[in-house]
Amino acid sequence: MKTKTYQLLLILFTISIFISCSSDDDAPMEVNEEETITTVILSVTESGSTTTELFNWTESSQDPITLKANTNYNIKIKFLDASNPDDVDDITQEVITEKDEHFIFYQTTVSGLTFDNASDDTIDSNDIGINISTDWSTGDTTAGTLKAFLIHEPTSKTGNTRDDFGGETDIEVDFNVAIQ
Repeated sequence: MKTKTYQLLLILFTISIFISCSSDDDAPMEVNEEETITTVILSVTESGSTTTELFNWTESSQDPITLKANTNYNIKIKFLDASNPDDVDDITQEVITEKDEHFIFYQTTVSGLTFDNASDDTIDSNDIGINISTDWSTGDTTAGTLKAFLIHEPTSKTGNTRDDFGGETDIEVDFNVAIQ
């Protein structure tokens, strides 16, 4: 009788362990690890031209951008992790792949400088361009600054200030801009 009771208790104990261990409540949460972005490159092509100028931003240096007055440009933005110069990682493709979770917002103090989605921009599942490729139009001669924000998980993809978009800023970069 003792042996049967002992066996029954052992079986019940084993079953309770399996039941308590099978809960999905303790499943690890998916973590979206932030990438290191050390370099931002703007590829600037004047409309009607095949010549492209590159303007680089790093933590230690920023190229000043010079544009012609009353001119249209196509701008493509790239995000790189060049922390290991022997193994530069292009983060841009990940931003494109995760287009529903990213948005690039440009903010400027340059009077007359406007931005629109380019026809070759990456479009998210809500039919909104994420500004990997943009068309810029310049006004008269002036100067100022341009900020580019890579926003992760924006709550909105429309607005006029950075605060309108919500989400997290993956990187914010500044360029000095002169329109001549």
